[in-house]
Amino acid sequence: MMQSSAVAIHQHVQSLLSEYQCPYQFHEVRAAFMGAIASPYVVDPLFELNALWDGEFPELPSQEKLDEVTKTFLEDFWGLLAEHASEDAVMPFMLTSLEKATSLNELIAHAQLRGEELDAFLTGFFQDQESLELDEEVGESLDILEELVQLYTNMVNMEKGTALDVSELSDLADNLLKMTEMAELEMNNLIVSCA
Repeated sequence: MMQSSAVAIHQHVQSLLSEYQCPYQFHEVRAAFMGAIASPYVVDPLFELNALWDGEFPELPSQEKLDEVTKTFLEDFWGLLAEHASEDAVMPFMLTSLEKATSLNELIAHAQLRGEELDAFLTGFFQDQESLELDEEVGESLDILEELVQLYTNMVNMEKGTALDVSELSDLADNLLKMTEMAELEMNNLIVSCA
C-alpha cells in the first residue's frame, strides 16, 4: 500500500475518532489494534472497534455513516496494520515518531504517550485473558514491554519542578529514544511470532 494512502487512512481515522468523541487518542487506537492483530487469541475486529468507545458504540446518524466507520476502521485501518504481520512485511511496526525532548515538560509528555501506546498494545495483545501459555521468547518480549511501561510511568510521575541540568535532560531524552527502539524491537518480535 502506498505511503500517501496510509497517511489518508490515518487522517480519516483521526477525524472519525474526533467526530464521534472517542475517549482514546489515535496513537492508543493504532497500538491497541496492532496488539490485537498480534495476539495469539482469536480476535473479533468488530469487538475491538466497539471497545474504542468502552462498549458504548456511538449512535450514528445513518447506515451510510455506519458503513463508513466500519469500512475505515475494519477494512482500511485494520488491513493497513495487518500488513506488518504478513510474512512478506516490508516495514516493521513503528511507534509514533517523536523528536528528542528538549525540556522536562516535553520529556514527560513523550513518556506519557509512549506508556499509553505500550499499554494499549498489551491490552490488545492479551484480549482480557488472565494467563497466557506462550513460549519463552514471547514471554521475555512481554516482560520487557511491561518493564518499559513502568519506566515510562516513573518518568511521567517525576516532579514537574525537578531541576535538571542540560546534560541530565539530554541523557534522559536519549534514554527515552533508546527505550522506543527496545519497545519497537520487542513489539515486532511479538507481531512476527504470534500473529
